[in-house]
Amino acid sequence: MDKTRLVLAFSVALALLSAACRGTATFTPVGAANPSCRGNGTGGNGTGGDAVTPAAGVVGGSRWLFRCDKPPVAFRKSSIKLADLVGDIHGLGTAGLKSTPDAAAVILVEDDPTVPWGTHLHGAELAVFRAFAGDQSMGSWLILVTDVVVHTAKDPIPPTAYRWSRAEVVTFVSCGMPPQTTSPCHDRFWKAADQVVLAPAGGQPHGK
Repeated sequence: MDKTRLVLAFSVALALLSAACRGTATFTPVGAANPSCRGNGTGGNGTGGDAVTPAAGVVGGSRWLFRCDKPPVAFRKSSIKLADLVGDIHGLGTAGLKSTPDAAAVILVEDDPTVPWGTHLHGAELAVFRAFAGDQSMGSWLILVTDVVVHTAKDPIPPTAYRWSRAEVVTFVSCGMPPQTTSPCHDRFWKAADQVVLAPAGGQPHGK
């Protein structure tokens, strides 16, 4: 990293996260969803990559995202590298999360009311997908925690954690990562993800 790392302070249902990052967004708590380690796939039985994120309202102040067996986690160079890759995007907070050795895990939070909703987040996601697909040393699983801070209306989409296998990410990158959200390639990729919602939808505006 060629710049001093900043601490990304945020609490989009996640409390304060302290990790190596360059993000500058700050947020206020909106309340955590009920703890879950099931996801949409097989993670609940102790398989696949996992990550830990701070979580408001959860005993201990943190939660494993996809597994019930609470595997050992640590900050990975791959996670920090991916967070740094998009850390200079104005209006986007980024950080690496603690994860299992087989996973890279990053949080991306957009907070910029001057651009259309999701502009920075979408561009950052595509950059992360390309980088992960092109570097096998980053592991077998990619985990993203994403959110867009909404200032003027109720937030329609809660902060959410996603998990993909390397094969799923590589396939998505190979098909060109079409920007159209209605494309079959795009739909298959996002539907394939294990997902965990981290805060209730429809909360009041938060952030500054």
